[in-house]
Amino acid sequence: MIQLLAESIIRIGRPIKDGGMPCREKIRLLTDVSSENCKNFFRHVFLIELAGGDSCLQQLELGDMALENNKETFTVDSQRNVTFPIFYPNGGNPLHAQGIYPLPCYLLYDPHLKALGEKEQFKKEFLSPRLNNTLQYRDMTLSEKELLADQVAVLLAAQATEFISEDKQLGILMIYDARLNVFQEKQDWMGEDETLMWINESRLQPGRQLYLDGEEVLQCINQAKFYEAAELGSEKNAVSTFSNQPAAEVVSIYNKAWLWLSPTWDMPRSIYWQDDEWTKGIKVDAESYAAYFYGVQFLKEIQVPVASAVLKEMFAPVTSVEAKKNMKATSFESIYGIPLVLPLTDGGSQQLFANYRRMLKKDSEKQSNSDLHLKVLAGIDRVVPEIGDEHRLTILYYSGDLSRGNMHIRAVIEDIVPSVAGKIEQILHDLKVSETGKIQLAFGVAEQAVYKTQTLPALLANAFGPGYVWETLQAALHKEPLRLERLRLTTARRLNELANKEDTWQMVQELIFYYSFLYFLHQYEQKILQKQGGVMILSDWDEFKALYSQGRLDLCHLASVEQLGFTAGLLLRQFHNSYYQKTGKDFVKQRVMKFGSKLTPAMIWKNGLLRCEELAQQWNMKLGANFRPVLAQALLGFLAKQDQLVPEKDSFMTAFWSGYLLYKADKKNDKTEEDGGNDNEQQ
Repeated sequence: MIQLLAESIIRIGRPIKDGGMPCREKIRLLTDVSSENCKNFFRHVFLIELAGGDSCLQQLELGDMALENNKETFTVDSQRNVTFPIFYPNGGNPLHAQGIYPLPCYLLYDPHLKALGEKEQFKKEFLSPRLNNTLQYRDMTLSEKELLADQVAVLLAAQATEFISEDKQLGILMIYDARLNVFQEKQDWMGEDETLMWINESRLQPGRQLYLDGEEVLQCINQAKFYEAAELGSEKNAVSTFSNQPAAEVVSIYNKAWLWLSPTWDMPRSIYWQDDEWTKGIKVDAESYAAYFYGVQFLKEIQVPVASAVLKEMFAPVTSVEAKKNMKATSFESIYGIPLVLPLTDGGSQQLFANYRRMLKKDSEKQSNSDLHLKVLAGIDRVVPEIGDEHRLTILYYSGDLSRGNMHIRAVIEDIVPSVAGKIEQILHDLKVSETGKIQLAFGVAEQAVYKTQTLPALLANAFGPGYVWETLQAALHKEPLRLERLRLTTARRLNELANKEDTWQMVQELIFYYSFLYFLHQYEQKILQKQGGVMILSDWDEFKALYSQGRLDLCHLASVEQLGFTAGLLLRQFHNSYYQKTGKDFVKQRVMKFGSKLTPAMIWKNGLLRCEELAQQWNMKLGANFRPVLAQALLGFLAKQDQLVPEKDSFMTAFWSGYLLYKADKKNDKTEEDGGNDNEQQ
């Protein structure tokens, strides 16, 4: 699993690394210069310039303060921040040196800044550990590093009182050392050169400009991360797990580049390995590791949390209306989603790179109908640009605290065919735009948005329950059949609970969701599974209701328990209307349901329909001409299907409440009745 995941990340990272992305964007991707956590570090940038035996210090502020919502916030200069490539610590004590620094550019925390005036302390606790871990100074002797640390510490201590305040401060220290090839000095202004990035004007030589060589920086970053990984073991002249070719040096894939493969895990490490023998597991060569690092940084950028409202729809209990109502959206642990797009074969890397680049821009709107909006399909607000079926989409969900190496993969939905995902998105769009309104109109409800039908995870979770979210999401996105039993069970339970509370409005809402899901399933079976028939949607009952109102429903029309239940619902509602006109009482509540009991098919049959004739005679009720012929057929239907009423009770009860709440008196047919039953039905 880990190897497959790492291989996928390398395949994602390779086109980004080798594509035409400008240096600036690559540095922005690989570092934390644009991280929200780092913005205040750019308020105090200390640039130390060293050339020959001379040195000087400049203090810069890369950004501006702005007033937002009556609060001052710092906005970083997004053009210049890439010239100070910083890395925000992932766990551990940030006051200590961590990892390998590609160039002498370090984060300063408040204790560091307060210690600037203490030359020896600052040198010992801050400068020396970092200089020793800086790639550019890797070949420098200890005495040379000591000399360099002395020079910097003295310079900072001499001016410390000018920029230390009592407030909490954060900053960046960059040592512009003219000896390092990552820095360049130019007489002329280089304008918008993408490779050379302007740092500032030289103070040692006024009029000359200081630059950072972007290509050199990228090489240093890749090399530093490779050496960082080597701390857990490296081998010379070994075969890489990914290229399957001999490489001059390979390192372990387990490191802090992506905390999913953090070495703080105990699980991937054999008890027979020493601390620096992780290469006995997965080995990676330098080229593959660079692609892996690009892929990791890309995934960090595009990961997005599932919205709290969607999480509630996914994981709140569905069998109890009251329990779900009392759940808060904030009651659920955050879950993050990451989309991975991979080609089935190598090639087409430029097209893939273009798609990845667009995903990095974090568009939340589709630019064409062929784009996939994962908010609808997977609950994560990210658009995947148009991709053909020669690609596959993988969606990865995880939760936990990555900074502590404590994360849990919730689900990995692999190998999603883009055209299938596109068709499902279109079905959900049609449901939202047109079908839900028709269903609401049929139940006499004003048209309004139904949140739990607007995303696939919410739709499936409300239909099948939170325990089946990942399973059914994977089934739907893999063109597998979806079964209705769980939907009927959860719907029947909720309807029963609401019927006991006499909450008719909420019962109607439950049936609106039920028929919305049936529409989705009907379209899914037709367009995705290429299957005809099978699921009855709301419009299928129209002809059934017409036959009922004409009294022409025969036993042949009651072929299923669902049809029998729907007919029973129509009959009891019609009888209830007349009964109410005579008695002022609710027939179902008074005669059929017993207080606090669950309504069952047997109660509807024996307490309800079998007593209709008797009560009609007793109260001299005028019933519609259609009622008695259909009642007779329904009673025969109950006798024919009495063995199915218990095992298929959920199907019966859902259809029963549908018929009961959809019934409307047909005035056109009532005009032909001799006994004027229509008058008795009006309430």
